[in-house]
Order: sequence, then structure tokens, then C-alpha cells
Amino acid sequence: MTKWIKAGVLFAAMGVGAVPVAAEVPIPRLSPMNGVTVASLDGFALPAAVPLTLAEAISREAMVDVSFAVSEFYERRGFAPVWTAEKAADLRARLAEAAGDGLDPADYFVPTAEASGLSDAAVDVSLTEAALRYANDSFSGRLDPQAVSQIMTIEPPKLNEARFLRLLARTGDVPRLLERLHPEHPQFIALRDRLRVALESGSEGPIPVGRGPALKRGTKEVRVALLRRRLGATVMRGENPEAFDAGLEDAVREYQRSRGLSADGIVGPRTITHLDEGIVGDPTDSLISNMERWRWMPRDLGRHNVTVNIPAYRVRVNTDGKTIYDGKVIVGATGHPTPLFSDRIEHIVVNPYWNVPISIAANEMLGGIRANPGGYFARKGYEAVVNGRVVNPNSLSWHRGMLHKVRIRQKPGRGNALGAVKFLFPNKHAVYLHDTPSKSLFGRDVRALSHGCVRVDQPFAFAEALLSQTASLSGRRVEGMVGGKQKWLNLDEKIPVHLSYFTLEADSSGALHRFSDVYGFDARTQRALGL
Repeated sequence: MTKWIKAGVLFAAMGVGAVPVAAEVPIPRLSPMNGVTVASLDGFALPAAVPLTLAEAISREAMVDVSFAVSEFYERRGFAPVWTAEKAADLRARLAEAAGDGLDPADYFVPTAEASGLSDAAVDVSLTEAALRYANDSFSGRLDPQAVSQIMTIEPPKLNEARFLRLLARTGDVPRLLERLHPEHPQFIALRDRLRVALESGSEGPIPVGRGPALKRGTKEVRVALLRRRLGATVMRGENPEAFDAGLEDAVREYQRSRGLSADGIVGPRTITHLDEGIVGDPTDSLISNMERWRWMPRDLGRHNVTVNIPAYRVRVNTDGKTIYDGKVIVGATGHPTPLFSDRIEHIVVNPYWNVPISIAANEMLGGIRANPGGYFARKGYEAVVNGRVVNPNSLSWHRGMLHKVRIRQKPGRGNALGAVKFLFPNKHAVYLHDTPSKSLFGRDVRALSHGCVRVDQPFAFAEALLSQTASLSGRRVEGMVGGKQKWLNLDEKIPVHLSYFTLEADSSGALHRFSDVYGFDARTQRALGL
């Protein structure tokens, strides 16, 4: 909850010079968690100071909201103060730099006792609350992922508040303690570095190339000059920068290859989207929203792990911090988005049956089945299973209610929708990674095409990397099992898998790559953060 007061009143109370009357600043308040709520600032005026002990600041009326963790913390230490003048100054200085962490310094602002009229006890408690608020936001993020989308069932790591408060009381280096709260993932660090540079430079960011006719060799217009600037493609002195020449075409091809686009050297709508994604508006907003989603990720992704980045349409296998496989995937269409969560791959199924979801059977198959049940099933390679037995589809009355009594499955084989192999990590969304017979679809730039599962372009190369740390299995062995009956392989060691959503990625050179916000989750994250 946030309480708003007029900035003029606030700064006057702090002894600061005049500010515009219309300006407003947020005074942060933390809603209590099973704790005591004490009186908040009233209206647009700061009340007079009330002499309070620390115990009274927690248990009676004060100018702060006190969480259960902080109340219990002070009680355990006999209500002894936490903050010396020097330590408080260190905290205030670090919290004032929160913008460089993708956070809002106003959320952690605490006026001094002299400037605000608050008692020393209330200020001591307020500083502790501000430090804890910053700690939680740094460690877990500011948002509940499901506030962005119900299919974001990823569970952000939770701060051990009691342990943090104990460390806070003991430390002689507050900035160092707070720094350790942030994710240490290289991508988070790269995004934060970019954000800090942008904030320090005050740069307005690159100019969008903008929509319009496709740009290609021979085109002459002002957007070509903007494109040159974006790609760093120079021209010789005296040559027209608005002319699209062979050198610029080479630069476009290289850019397209780096983004996983068709490298045709033509700047059409898809390439423009990649170039201009996140530029319109504040260029730092997308950095902040991607950093927020990194805070939701597990702190330990696993020494050997799989990551899928939905906007990039890529799957990677990583070992000891290095990517050993990087391949194309097809993800859920916008109407059937792939969910975001972390799990562990437990099984590989070769020559899998495809058990058709009821929703697909009802919405996409029922009409064809009704017209000719036997012919439809024979043509598609399907079977009807009732009570564990395969039955003749012509013997059933096909209506929507029947779909809850019969299981439709597609037999293993060349035309099976799951291809030759699937990789299972049992989850409530019933999604997984799998092969596909529709290989031509991987040639598309936009690959949000599935019903939610992730289709892998090169399943056996992926399996080889996935099983590189498993002595008893290999991708070649899995490929050798193709054909015949369904075969289940149970992994001795479960492999972490992370279905994620990042529209910005830094490569090994530090260059930042932008991907289209295919599900609109980046825009939703920004709105939820108030950006």
C-alpha cells in the first residue's frame, strides 16, 4: 500500500527548499504480514513528533507500518536500536541508488528524525523496514508472477527474512550485504550493467527505424540512414547514407542471423520488429521488466540444465555455465501460450503415443470423427481407448460428453504429432518437449504455433547434449530405438528445465539482443510495475 502526500509539505518538513506544489512523491508503506498495523501518515500533513520507545513504536501508534518479521526481530533483541548514524547513512546512500537495480528509490525512502519530526525509535524501525523491503524486492522481485499471467506458475525464491535481519544487525558493511541479495545470473548482471549505463548517461536510446515499405538494396530513403546508424554500417565520404548498398545488406544479413531470422538482407516487418522492439517509450523499461523476471528464476538453475526462452524460440542445454547446445523450438501460439515454470526432466519416451487432449478433440476433431469415425481414425492413425481397451470407433456415439469417457490416442509412427521422441517433466500444465513431423515450420521467423508444448527442431542432437552427463544413455542410443513399440527411459538423475520469457538477452560480447514480446508479457510486467 502506498500513502501519497504533497511533496511541498514533505520537503518543507525535511527543511528542503521549495518544490512545485503540484508535485507528488510516494511515501512507501509495507502492509503487515500477520503483524501489527500502526497508524499511518494522516492526510497531507505530517503530524507532530511523538516521543516513543522502540517497543512503543512497534506495539502502539507510530509513523510506520511494522511487519511481523520486524516486530519479532526487535522483540528478540530486547528492542535495542539497530542503526548508528554511520550505518544509517550507508543504508540511505545505497537505497538512493536503487534505480540502478531496476527498483524505485521512493519505495525505500525514510526521512531523518530531524527533518521529519519522527521519533528516533520510529526512524530506527522505519530504516529496518526499508532495508527489509529492499531485500525482498531485490531477492524475489516486486510482483507476484501470476499478477502478470495465470500461466506464470514459476515460484520466485523466498528471502529468509529472520536470517536477513540478523545479518543486518551484525554487519558493518550494509551495502555489501544488500548487494548479495541480487541474482548472480550472468544475464541479470548484464542487463543491470546496461541499465546503469543508460541511467548515468541520460541517453534517450536509439531512434526507431520505423514502419514502412521493406528496405533492400537499391532503396533510397531517410529510414536507410537510421538503419545504418542502428547497425553501425558506415559509408565512404561523399556517398549517400540514405542509399541501401551492398555493405549495408551484409550488415543486415549478419544482424538477421544473430536474431535467428531468415538472413535475406531485406528489412521487412519482422526485422523491423526486432530492431525497434522496446525502443518506443522509455528504453530502460524493458531492461527493468526483464530484470524483474530474472528475479523470479531459481537462484540455482542447476549445474547441467535446460532453458527455453519463449520470445527467442530457442532451447539451450547448459553445463557449468556454458551452452553446449542451442537450437530452434516452436512454442505455444498466442491462444495457447506455453506456461512459465521450472521443473525437472524425468523421462524420455521413444516412439510415443500421442494422447489427444479433450480440448483439441472437441474443438478440432469431433466434426471429422462424426462424419466417418472409422475412416477418420484409420487415416490419422488414431485409436479409441475405453477402460484401457482399444475399441472400434464406429461402435461409439460421438458427442462432446463421450470425449470424457473415451481416450483418443495416435499410434507411434512417422505421422505421429509428437514425432519420434518426447522429453517429460510431469507438471500440472501437461506440457513437455517433443519432436515433430512438421519440420518445415522451423524455417519460419515467428514460431508461436503449438498448443502449448515445445517442439524441438533437432531432437536427437538435443538428446545428445541433454544426456552428456548421463553414463547409461546417449542421444545416439535414443535415436537407435526409433521404430516399433513405445519405449520409456527413466533418467537416473533428473535434469532441471526452465521455461522462461526474456525479450532481452546479452551475448558473449555484451551486445544486447531484443526479441518480440510474443505474448505481451513484457508489456504487462511493465504496467504492473508502474513503468
